[in-house]
Amino acid sequence: MSSTASHRVSVVADATFWELYIASILLLRYRWRFLLVLSVFPLAGLFLLLTPLMGYRLSIIEISLAFVGFLYIPFIIALSVWLTRRRNKLTHGPLTYFFDADGMHTTGAALEQTIRWMAIPRIRCTRKFLFIFIGTGRAYCIPQRAITDPEFFNGLKNIAAGKTDFGPCVEHRTISEVSAN
Repeated sequence: MSSTASHRVSVVADATFWELYIASILLLRYRWRFLLVLSVFPLAGLFLLLTPLMGYRLSIIEISLAFVGFLYIPFIIALSVWLTRRRNKLTHGPLTYFFDADGMHTTGAALEQTIRWMAIPRIRCTRKFLFIFIGTGRAYCIPQRAITDPEFFNGLKNIAAGKTDFGPCVEHRTISEVSAN
């Protein structure tokens, strides 16, 4: 980390299971091919529920299969997040993210990692998360609730300028809300 402290922003985050679950669902929109493949299950469930319009009578088996089709994607995502949190020691505990001219530095109880800006194609914000992409559909997610510095986004935008695609990022909390935390 060769940058000076004035050109560095940081945040400490410890995402909960539900935050990671919601973030994983939000990331599906960036993985549209994967989403197309997974959409087969809810479409099959919808087809089963629409068969009475063709004169077919539904039994408990068809209704159950339709239910499974609708819940398949949320269940698989929840299982994936749970298994990752349970088995991967790198995800435990609060993680500290530092951003400077070199890139993103992540530290935690079992982790010390630097990702250079050239490996970060884009940064996106939603109302709940800051996504730092490291691939097409892979991203580090930082909950917005963890960002307490009102100047964090301006600092990050200045640091990332010209190095990565920094999409529109609006902080959705007022300074008084930040101060209340």
